[in-house]
Amino acid sequence: MFDMLKEYSRLFLFFMLLNASMLTTTVVLHELGHLFVGYVNGCTGRVVLIDLKTDSTFSEIDCQKEVNSDLISLGAYLFVIPFSVLFLFLDMPEKNYFFIISGLGLMTSALDLMNIFNSNISFYGSILVGSLFMIYGEVKLVNERIFKLEEMEIGNLS
Repeated sequence: MFDMLKEYSRLFLFFMLLNASMLTTTVVLHELGHLFVGYVNGCTGRVVLIDLKTDSTFSEIDCQKEVNSDLISLGAYLFVIPFSVLFLFLDMPEKNYFFIISGLGLMTSALDLMNIFNSNISFYGSILVGSLFMIYGEVKLVNERIFKLEEMEIGNLS
């Protein structure tokens, strides 16, 4: 009984740390996406990852000329996509990180999408679709990585 509890605790800790690291990476890439698109359009700025006054992350972008703010807002998600696509090239269960990171990227871009489309539907839609992507990726990862290992261990015992 204690061994089973220990294994499930280790599995729970693994997924907590995995999701925390993917969320952190996605938020950093999201804010860098704003900054990069602004930089390409001739703007300057900085990324603030920890602001204890507002409890949020943000990018401060200063532009000397007129720049399409919708493009800078969309750049955040478009910066996350290439990173998540890299995981599709893995021929292992970790290819499902694509779905998790894409879902997190869509969820972190929800406010940007709401401002672009001036619609609450785009906000809730991106949260819903991003959550579904994340859930799908987590389920696929667990099924391909965790449960396949248990089948292999059980098969080796007989």
